[in-house]
Amino acid sequence: MSNKGPLSRQLILEFPSQPEYSFSNFIVSEGSKIAFDAAHQFCSDSSSFKTLYFFGTKNLGKTHLLISIGNKFAAMNKKALYVHGADFVKKTDESSNGSSGEFISTLSNVDLFLFDEVDCIEGKIASQEKLYLIINSLIEKEKKIAFAGNFNPAKLKKTENYLISRFQWGMSTELKPIDDNTTAKIITKLAKDIRLVLPDKVIMYLLTHIPRDFISIKHAITKINQESYVRKKKVTLPLVKETLSLP
Repeated sequence: MSNKGPLSRQLILEFPSQPEYSFSNFIVSEGSKIAFDAAHQFCSDSSSFKTLYFFGTKNLGKTHLLISIGNKFAAMNKKALYVHGADFVKKTDESSNGSSGEFISTLSNVDLFLFDEVDCIEGKIASQEKLYLIINSLIEKEKKIAFAGNFNPAKLKKTENYLISRFQWGMSTELKPIDDNTTAKIITKLAKDIRLVLPDKVIMYLLTHIPRDFISIKHAITKINQESYVRKKKVTLPLVKETLSLP
């Protein structure tokens, strides 16, 4: 099963961007309701917290919520920037030879800083120090920061305590796995929206073979629909397996 989402990777992502990542497209489940509500509240000028940390296993919608927040800020004429943890490390680790100054300055002069895949900085002391400087700079300016990672910040390994304390400064909220019933409803709705008929056995198959975030599900349904149209055939399990290159 592929864990790669369709979000295009850029060193720094500016907003508005990726319109498919919006609050209106996020399917709220029991396991994500608190995180979804927190994201909405975070976008308000009256929010009581300046930092927000989403955590949970892959493909639950953390990146979707981060990008949705960024697009919301852009709609309010505020500057938001997104960076992936792996890209941040490449630009700020000890081998960057001092070339990260402009990069850090850029990230420190925004209304909203979005940092995805926090786990990438574990054990990267130089990158952790630079991230700490960015966080402090933004907090001093009363700007906002949202993070996403796989683990509760309190359980991050090889991460300096001073940085963990910053992650815990505002609100932390977990996204929990989506139950089968909710995922089946999402698949059924997306198919119905484009008048695609999916047999029950296909729905059950998709439940265990594709990631459960909204964008991945939509991508799979779109590909199945296109292949069904081109072949002029009804959707069957063999057609789905071949279309999605799944066993």
